[in-house]
Amino acid sequence: MAKRLIDIKKNIESENENFNRFFFISINLEIKNFISKLMTRTNVFIFSGIIRDYYLHRENRNFRDIDLIIYDDLIIEEYFDNLSFEKNSFGGYKIKFSNIVIDLWVIKNTWALNQGQLKLEFDHLVELPKTTFFNFSSIIYSLNDRQFIIGKDFLRFIRDKKIELVLDKNPYPELCIVNSFYYSDKLKLNFGDKLKEYLKLNIDQYMRDLEFIQLKHFGKIKYKSTELKQRIEDLQLTKAHKS
Repeated sequence: MAKRLIDIKKNIESENENFNRFFFISINLEIKNFISKLMTRTNVFIFSGIIRDYYLHRENRNFRDIDLIIYDDLIIEEYFDNLSFEKNSFGGYKIKFSNIVIDLWVIKNTWALNQGQLKLEFDHLVELPKTTFFNFSSIIYSLNDRQFIIGKDFLRFIRDKKIELVLDKNPYPELCIVNSFYYSDKLKLNFGDKLKEYLKLNIDQYMRDLEFIQLKHFGKIKYKSTELKQRIEDLQLTKAHKS
């Protein structure tokens, strides 16, 4: 397995066409038509779990949700009839199909960009991977151009096989705490030291919200708040990091 980041980047880029084929054969005709129509009006990008799982060799085609970003600020309801959707306070859409939910965001309206975490004088596409909370989300795929836009944090994720923090500013820190353990358990991966520090620094402040956010997000409580607190207290920083 490649260890140098430049070699990992080349390996990922060599999968541009393979990933495109994998994605489109994994979705039904209704969703394919929706995305294809969207692509005629703006540039469309995939991010988050589908890409992560593809590179962890978890090529499950039974997607439960698809995360998309579009470049232009379209009024979705004016372009597509008979869509069942909700619009959130951050300008994103949750669009419900028969068996899949699409979470759709406008690139210039993402929370990190709006909150000034990054300056506006930049190429949104190049900088967007720096605005994710987890390193495994620090990559996007352009459906129009059929190519990956890769953040260095994703390259380190592939190399180190650890879940690490990228940007600590997030509108739902309590969900980030829960999801850290959810993805660690699901993917069977350990935490990096930056994420360990974040969890230790924030657990007391958000502990009383942990079970409520799970009910809202998952529909059930996967982890008792006391369990999460104990697991965080048990986390050990590496000697190299502490020094």
